[in-house]
Amino acid sequence: MREGSRVRPRLQAFALTLLLVGTLIPARGIPVVTLTAAMLVPVLLWAVVTGLPVVHRAVRFAVVLAAVVAVPAFVTPPTNDYGSTKVSSFFLFTVPTAVAVMLLRDRRDVTTWAKVWVVSGCLLAIFALVGGVDPAGRAVGSDGASNPIWLARAIGSPAVALLWLTYRRALPRPVVIGAAVLLVAGLYATGSRGPVLALAIATLVVITLASPAARASRAAVVGLAAGIGGYFAVVFQWIPAASRFGAALYDPQGELEASQRVELARPTIDLIMANPGGVGFGHWADHAAIVVYRYPHNLFLEVFAEAGWIPGAVLVALLLWVVVRLWRSARVEPAAVLTLALLAFETMCVSVSGDLNARTFFAVLTLGYVVSHWPVASARPVAPDLSRSGWAAMPVGASGTRR
Repeated sequence: MREGSRVRPRLQAFALTLLLVGTLIPARGIPVVTLTAAMLVPVLLWAVVTGLPVVHRAVRFAVVLAAVVAVPAFVTPPTNDYGSTKVSSFFLFTVPTAVAVMLLRDRRDVTTWAKVWVVSGCLLAIFALVGGVDPAGRAVGSDGASNPIWLARAIGSPAVALLWLTYRRALPRPVVIGAAVLLVAGLYATGSRGPVLALAIATLVVITLASPAARASRAAVVGLAAGIGGYFAVVFQWIPAASRFGAALYDPQGELEASQRVELARPTIDLIMANPGGVGFGHWADHAAIVVYRYPHNLFLEVFAEAGWIPGAVLVALLLWVVVRLWRSARVEPAAVLTLALLAFETMCVSVSGDLNARTFFAVLTLGYVVSHWPVASARPVAPDLSRSGWAAMPVGASGTRR
């Protein structure tokens, strides 16, 4: 293999990772995400132009996502700074990040990105362990400016990738063990329960789909093992009751009420029912009468409440459609297993603490749409793959890694 063919996937994986977690990296005030996006724009534009008249699937899907926000934002423009910033950030960063998924052209590229993703998670875990904490004792990163939930999501998602790479035998065992310990420790330091639950769901997805011939039996075994483990954890109090995880395990009802997620959801649902057309981006707080928060901490409720029923329904329909396609593709394409697991993780995270600019969620959703077409494309032995730009040299689905 030529050296250039090794470098390209690594650089692209590194750039995509910076787009996703650049805001969490201590850079002494340097706008990492902005600079990365500025450098990638010419590359992406060149890829799109040279691929014409065929448009990459990632671009098409990103256009649909942009329309979900653009139409309601045009009909009911935001009238406050928060709403304007939210919408502009979506188009300046979230949509371009979704388009950048086109850099992952085949399973080998996805595997390379998964490895880089694990490295980024390990670095963030180190920052969580040695960095500052908030008044509640939760890790906020080395610069103290990060949010514990954002940090936990950026650590938990690489843990999903690590599990998939382990099943693919793409990493040495000592590396897997070391990375797993580091990621779990970093995740625990954040004190965020939502990403932990999301990681459990994603783990179930990876283990269940790792062997297509034994999906039901694997799911039953994993579910039983999780139940038994949870029972003994409660009985023997393996997790300190004073910690956030222990409180959620021993008194889930009380912690659910304390988290205020129910209090946020109830007025949001009432707001949705009373405003089919939405109240406009950034105006949820004006109608929900909850002074402490500016958004409902649930991406889907936020879109339904601020953009309206139709954009909300379109977003949910896109998610369900991609999930079904990935589930079917997972039987023949290993990358679909990783993407579905990551999508399960991100969906859970944005359902308990996400907003419109959840870049990783929309990027993984776009990747899911693209990957779900790979088995179909690779099944054509002669016809060229029309899902990518002309600058891609390797057929979709082709890889040096074994299936």
